[in-house]
Amino acid sequence: MKPILVTLLLSLTALIGVIPITIAAPPSGGYIVVFHDHIDNPAATANEISRQVGGNIGFIYQHALKGFSITVPPQAVAAIERNPKVKYVATDDLRYISAQIPPTGIQRIFADTNTSIDIDSNDDYRVDVDVAVLDTGIDFEHPDLNVVGGVNCATGGPFNTTCGSGGDDDHYHGTHVAGTIAALDNDIGVVGVAPGARLWSVKVLNSRGSGYASWIVAGIDWIAANGNIEVANMSLGGPGFNQAEYDAIQGAVDAGVAFVVAAGNDGDDANNYSPAAFDNVLTVSALADFDGAPGGFGSQTCRPDQDDTLADFSNWGSAVDIAAPGVCIRSTYPLEQGEYGTISGTSMASPHVAGALALLASSNPPSNAADVSILYGVVVGAGNFDWTDDSDDATQEPLLDVSNLFPNLVQVDQASNQAPTAEFTHSIDSDDVSGLTVNFTDVSDDSDGYIESWFWNFGDGNSSTIQNPSYSYKEYGTYSVTLTVTDDGGVTGTYSQNIPVDDPNAGGGSGYGIDLTVIPRKVRGTMYADLVWTATDDGKGIDIYRDGSPLIENVVDNGEYTDANLGKGGGTFTYHVCNAGSIGNSDCSDTVTVEF
Repeated sequence: MKPILVTLLLSLTALIGVIPITIAAPPSGGYIVVFHDHIDNPAATANEISRQVGGNIGFIYQHALKGFSITVPPQAVAAIERNPKVKYVATDDLRYISAQIPPTGIQRIFADTNTSIDIDSNDDYRVDVDVAVLDTGIDFEHPDLNVVGGVNCATGGPFNTTCGSGGDDDHYHGTHVAGTIAALDNDIGVVGVAPGARLWSVKVLNSRGSGYASWIVAGIDWIAANGNIEVANMSLGGPGFNQAEYDAIQGAVDAGVAFVVAAGNDGDDANNYSPAAFDNVLTVSALADFDGAPGGFGSQTCRPDQDDTLADFSNWGSAVDIAAPGVCIRSTYPLEQGEYGTISGTSMASPHVAGALALLASSNPPSNAADVSILYGVVVGAGNFDWTDDSDDATQEPLLDVSNLFPNLVQVDQASNQAPTAEFTHSIDSDDVSGLTVNFTDVSDDSDGYIESWFWNFGDGNSSTIQNPSYSYKEYGTYSVTLTVTDDGGVTGTYSQNIPVDDPNAGGGSGYGIDLTVIPRKVRGTMYADLVWTATDDGKGIDIYRDGSPLIENVVDNGEYTDANLGKGGGTFTYHVCNAGSIGNSDCSDTVTVEF
């Protein structure tokens, strides 16, 4: 299976040369802890382990797999592994975009001649399918893309237990990938393989094109929780093998999501890289094609290479399932970067195949791993061998050919329905002296219609379909609560939040329910401390203390704050937070110590 480093797999070639990519160093002491499948409350178990080893929790996973990410000293890992609830511990490896390189690719795979796709420069029909792009994000405002929703899992530091809202592209890679998959057939710019497919931005890489395995697993976990997504593209990767990434993908595949990944741009055996080496995905190498036609007669354009051969940067090997155009591919760019751009890489090849899978999935929606395997087989089986394999392996992979794939199209007035935005607030019921009853208030919104139904998962195995439920838990702990809303067009939106349910009569410094977590991190040597606590609904502000002295007073209680005034170097710091104007410790958090 493939390496663990997450990278955008493109060969970023501009007319003036190659654009260098900055790769951040992996976090010190970052790990992904995976639980056995029978664990029914990952959030509570994560909190239990964190208290035992003194670590700082990052993401909590409960859909693609069960577990969490954590930052702890390396010597604490053995204690975590001995916990009978833990299946294994994986390192939180760095992932990044691999260096990249119009759409002649659409012509080369015969998408423009397939009358079933109906590419005619008229945006009257769109492919009825949902595709997730795990990348740097997508430009939500691009007029050539049908972006219906998104999420941001690229936190910049592991202090959010769930992915946040958003997913806009602050790089360009993800927007380019999205255009190859599904740019609109609208007589402007470019057109994608599956024109008008509904795109979901799953941002797992930052503005530098890099990220961590924990972010990617969180993105996959989010996809697995959203049952309307059929295809996911991962134009990223790195060297090594990460079991958590593999298992997360398998969990989503089991739920009926087909995955396409880039083979990598190292001119090496793809078996040495992840997720390219995984056997539960379609791995794609890059073809050099300059004229959109077979025969090898095209003259090089944006970069030197030989027409109709394996791109000189592309990885190869037995892990590769299929080839697709990946050299000098023109696609969408963020509006502020010119709307359209031409780049190269296996990152550009992979979305061609994702688009092909989207065509198939629109008429044959997968619901389990067996269905996904059938889709993989059909796409690979439809390929042709009308190209020259000059790679270092002995096996020629088929070249993507969509001339005989038949999608399900919907009229634009049906296809343009935007996904609703799910969201809720909560409060502990003041009439319940036990503190076990939580009142949930739906604050979801649908910009182009109305919300028709609600489904609450309370995180303990129970659920409700009431819009604003009150729910009584059986025991104290932290519960990952998920709200899924469905609009009048049948499109869903999902929102998750970890809800602490504490004993109001318990002694100690957390009697007011303020549960503080502090995550230390460094950026270019500068120390930052990310504070996250359970925000209250009492209208009071929060006082934040560092080393026993006030750091900031009466700040808005939004549940998080970053101390960016620590300077460079190292040191040990203590933090606690209190309701504004508190006297004593009755309405303060416990004191948390962090060390850089």
